[in-house]
Formats: sequence, C-alpha cells, structure tokens
Amino acid sequence: MTDLRIIDRIVPGVSGDVVLIGFPEDEGVRRNGGRPGARQGPARFRHWLSRYGTAENPEEEPGLSGLTLTDGGDITGASLEEAHTNLCGKVAEVLGQGGVPFVVGGGNDQSYPNASALLGQPGLGPVGVVNVDAHLDVRPRVDGLAHSGSPFRLLLEDERFEGRNFIEFAAQGSQTSREHADYVRGKKGRILWLSELRREGPADGVFRNCLGDLAWRCPAVFVSFDLDVLASYEAPGVSCPGIVGLSAEEALAIAYHAGAHPKVALFDLSEYNPAIEEERTGRLAAGLFYSFCLGVARRLSHRPAG
Repeated sequence: MTDLRIIDRIVPGVSGDVVLIGFPEDEGVRRNGGRPGARQGPARFRHWLSRYGTAENPEEEPGLSGLTLTDGGDITGASLEEAHTNLCGKVAEVLGQGGVPFVVGGGNDQSYPNASALLGQPGLGPVGVVNVDAHLDVRPRVDGLAHSGSPFRLLLEDERFEGRNFIEFAAQGSQTSREHADYVRGKKGRILWLSELRREGPADGVFRNCLGDLAWRCPAVFVSFDLDVLASYEAPGVSCPGIVGLSAEEALAIAYHAGAHPKVALFDLSEYNPAIEEERTGRLAAGLFYSFCLGVARRLSHRPAG
C-alpha cells in the first residue's frame, strides 16, 4: 500500500477522467497487406501496464492524485465493420459522460470510428485532428472496405470535418507517396515531415504549437498516435517498423502534452504488435498511457473549482 502502481488506480467502468478502451482487431492490417498480430495489443498492453508506473510520482505534481481512471474493456464485433460501429458507440458514450477516452489497438483503422464519435458529439463545433505517424494513412478503401491505411482519407471525406483542421505530424517522405501527400494538401491538411521537426525541434515543442494552432478554432482535438512513428530500436513491435523516427523521450513528452492540453478530448494508440516484439514496445506503450494520465492530472489541477 506504500508503493501503489497506476494499475491499482484503474477500476472497471466507462465513467472516469480517463477511460481505457481496448480494440483487439487487426483485420484492417491484413487488408492493407501488413503483418497481423496487433489484435493481441490491448491484452499485452494491460499486462505491461501492470508492471509500470507508480501512482504517486514524486517528480510530478500533482501526480495521479485525484485522477479517476477506469477500464471500459475491449470492443469487438462479428466483422471489422461491426467492431468499428461498436467502438464508435463506446467512445461516444465516454465522451458524452465527460471522460477522455484512451483507445489502444489494434490496427490504425480504429482512428476513423474514434474520430467519428467525437465529430458526432452534439453542439461541439469544429474538431481538430493530429495524426502522429510515419505514414499519412490516406489510402483508398480496398474493395470498398476500410483498412489500417485508410482512416484519415475517410476522415477527410467526412462532410462533418474541415481539412484545414488536420495535421500529419512526423510523417516520412520515404514512407509516403506523392499522390497521398498531394491528396492531404488538396484537402487543406498540413504535413509536418520528420525532417522538418529535426530542423525546428524539439519535436514535443512543435507538437505543442500544433495543438495551440488547432485550439484557436477547434473546441476539441483528437490525437492519434501510431507506434510506428518511433525509430524501430525504440518500438520494434509494430507491423511496419521504421529505420528512423521519434525517440522514446519525444513520444512520452508528446503524450504528456496531449494529456495536459484542455482541448484534447480523445487519444488513440495504434499498431502495437506483440507477435513481432512484446516487452520493449509494450513497456513504451504503457509509458505513453502513464504520461498521458500525468498530463490530464496536470490539466485538471488547473481547472477552476466548481
């Protein structure tokens, strides 16, 4: 009882300041020609979360004190399309109760139903989206079906969303076709290449500026984080590891700033594939959740009383 871990603070339910939701699906990865295994991500994420992070962090104030953390369980379906519908409904439920969903996949195809849940909140207004990813994920559907490479094309084609409120963050030209880059720009979206971040750096500072830019015109922001945005030596357990990418320190700082920002209403984490590598990537994924929660705690500590 003198060394409580973050897992000791998490109780079942969908009513909390931060609500963990699992999406154990990788059919979208298979459709996109990627390596399956991300369906195991939520279960192994929870395993490594149980081994990570003290509840009372002496380096951070207020730490996790006063933060309500819940686990809404895993969302599945008889098909990927049904799973997407169910996920959208669960995320919308959490948002409607005032919680911040943190959704762990699973493939990155989860990001469109997550965004759709936020776009569907009544009376919300424009939504901003930051995709922290080595890839743009604006591929067309395959045989009319969504997949892990299509979530942000679906978003940009959604009439409820304005493309000028979309930022691709830390993308890599070697992982991106010119056609897809032109598509994003044609929809008025912004691409921040990894090489640009290296010149402007530090990456978390540029990320904070992105949140600030969106917050001027958007009452809510969704941050989507694909683990393949990290260099492969930091997170080898993904379907498509990159030679270069963000560092673990940069990723943890980005998660913290996302949690701390008052406009960030939703965060998802995609492509953790324990079938490829489990521990290093799993511990980092747990660390991202921990850092995000520390950020939310800081956010709430600055919220006016009442």
